[in-house]
Amino acid sequence: MTKTDRERQSWLFKHYMTELDFEVEHAVDNDYHDVEPHYHEFYEMYFFAGGHVDYIVDDQQFQLHPGDLLIIPPNVLHNPVFHDFDIPYERYVVWISANALSRLIRQDADCGYFLQQDIQGRYLFRGDEASVISLRGSFMTLFHSYHERALCYRTEGISVIMHILTLYNRALAAETSQVQGGTHGSLLTDILHYVQGNLCGDLSLDKLASVFYTNKYHISHLFKQNMHISYYQYVIQMRLITGKNSILDGVPVAKVWETCGFSDHAGFYRAFRKWYGISPNHFKKLHAEQLERSDGSL
Repeated sequence: MTKTDRERQSWLFKHYMTELDFEVEHAVDNDYHDVEPHYHEFYEMYFFAGGHVDYIVDDQQFQLHPGDLLIIPPNVLHNPVFHDFDIPYERYVVWISANALSRLIRQDADCGYFLQQDIQGRYLFRGDEASVISLRGSFMTLFHSYHERALCYRTEGISVIMHILTLYNRALAAETSQVQGGTHGSLLTDILHYVQGNLCGDLSLDKLASVFYTNKYHISHLFKQNMHISYYQYVIQMRLITGKNSILDGVPVAKVWETCGFSDHAGFYRAFRKWYGISPNHFKKLHAEQLERSDGSL
């Protein structure tokens, strides 16, 4: 589905957090348009409350059950896939800024246990009945406190977020079956890893077909069927993620194209502006302003 300028601006409004530390949403839908893969600069806690929905995170697909929790890091593509709306699609979403999480980890390093390289990719927490009841109550409390701006809602919000992270991290550390990876096709996974490791190289479909001894039409079909975007859309998004991270690392905007596989600065600028609705320099300015506002929060 092609976004209008207004729809893209609405998406941008949620892409860039307006609160310093966390934001909370709850929604119930009886119908919904297709959602293309997207990513954020912040962490997302997604609690699935009801519906017939699968969820794609990176190269994995999860068949969701009510009560499931997904923890999605920044810069990881994700999107829901709807089967039907016989049951309304209900979910709670909490966005946590990278700065807020960093401050929590400074207070207690164990909060960042899930960030260890060797356990990344196990995005799904599927607890027992008691855990599901606890999680549902936590998200409901967080949502109502946040939207009512109840006294001490920020403090309560951080405490609830830490409680959720504690459940998730303890399950990871205990290596229980409550924390799971999704399903994926081995060829698609290999292609995704190849793309991510060769963003500045030749990523034409013909090149990939020769590397993986298949044909380019099969690769295109894999992306449409499993990722729900075209292969070239995926490549552009991966290059833009790398470009954005280069900007945040201090690389001059005029030189960023060299770090992420675009042929020149003009091509990078056009793709960045088309996707995000703002220029790379404006993005850099917004990020600097957010860092300045975040000083002393929490």
